[in-house]
Amino acid sequence: MLCLTCHAVTRGSLCAACVRGLHPAPDRLLPGGLRVVASFAHEDTARGLMHLMKYQGVVTLAEMISDRLAERLPPLPLVPIPRAVSRRIRYGIDPALVIAHALAARSGSPVLRVLRRPWHSTQRAGGDHRHAVSRFGVTPFENPSVILVDDVVTTGATLLAAMAALGPERVAMAVAANSALGVSTLSPS
Repeated sequence: MLCLTCHAVTRGSLCAACVRGLHPAPDRLLPGGLRVVASFAHEDTARGLMHLMKYQGVVTLAEMISDRLAERLPPLPLVPIPRAVSRRIRYGIDPALVIAHALAARSGSPVLRVLRRPWHSTQRAGGDHRHAVSRFGVTPFENPSVILVDDVVTTGATLLAAMAALGPERVAMAVAANSALGVSTLSPS
């Protein structure tokens, strides 16, 4: 078998060197007190795996995320932050939804698809989201408290927009596959 990220011969999906390239991300606190728990720093191996997930549909990272995060989550419904419809069609995957389902399989929490994104968004991964965050539509739901699920957190603007759409009092925390370190002014907790 070949390593997913460096293509070295290995027994598993990642070689030993790439496994060592997975660095844990510290919890972060966004404005308004939203705690973000991420599996990995968005660098090295984790960045490569995220690229494979988002643009080629390789979902190995989702299982790694669920292994790391499921036990740290309270038993609350998971609300994935949806990808713009045009990007879901183009790439055949909605990474946050895949991650939410992997977490749900491990934790037993339900996945609620209550956020809606527009048909197309000009956002790009790693871009400046402060002025381009899409507005979210929300399907009414009963649960008083939920956990937001996203793929990569850079500035935190997308999470904050989703939290505002759902109602800040309903969002207990957020989880993500990767968190970019040093990209924003967010404080580690």
